[in-house]
Amino acid sequence: MKKLIITTMIAATFASSFVSAASLNETQEQQLIEINELLRANPSVIGNLHESLGKYTEGLAQLENVKAQSHDWLYNNPDHSITGNPNGKSVIINFTDYNCPYCKKLDVVLTQLAEENSDLKIVNIYLSFKQQIISGLDTNSAMYALNVWKNDPESFEEVNRLLVAKGGIHNKQSLEAVARKTKTEQWLKTGDEQNAIMAQNYQVFTAMGLRGTPGMLVGDQLIPGFVPYEKLKDIVDEEFAK
Repeated sequence: MKKLIITTMIAATFASSFVSAASLNETQEQQLIEINELLRANPSVIGNLHESLGKYTEGLAQLENVKAQSHDWLYNNPDHSITGNPNGKSVIINFTDYNCPYCKKLDVVLTQLAEENSDLKIVNIYLSFKQQIISGLDTNSAMYALNVWKNDPESFEEVNRLLVAKGGIHNKQSLEAVARKTKTEQWLKTGDEQNAIMAQNYQVFTAMGLRGTPGMLVGDQLIPGFVPYEKLKDIVDEEFAK
């Protein structure tokens, strides 16, 4: 048990601040000294730690490769809805699902950040894990949102707000209610174009190593899961101040 705890602690330390020697700050220098002392006192953990760090660096390399190959799909794709400034230079990629409660909570946080930062652009990459097609409608919430964004962008903000506001999983009644209220009933009819976008979204999402929504790319950081406002604001301020 002691061996596992020490290995986990050291791996977590590296994962949270994996930087080159040239960019180490005073705190990181001290952390390296302490890690070295821990390893010398517990040499049996070195093998497992070496393997863990190897996997971690492989994951970083894979992520950078996927980001490079999918850059235009993620950052310069008119099919993805935008929250905030469409021309903003501080960009967050938001992998989200309208049927995910934590995604809905994060949407509120991201909207607040965008309102406070005029240079913030949030690109929403839609996924739908719990519901591919809604019974009685040949669509789902994500494909409906994509269709509204493309064909009726002036209605999108209110459609998105209502989709996010509903607790639980969307159904035929909830989507039709949103469409009636926003006069976007015609965009409930989706097809091959929206299916193709969703398929590519899923492919990029999994290639990045993400397994659940929400997930974000904030500058160079890949952040899985929900992050509360204060913590995310600090991350955003630090990342885009570089």
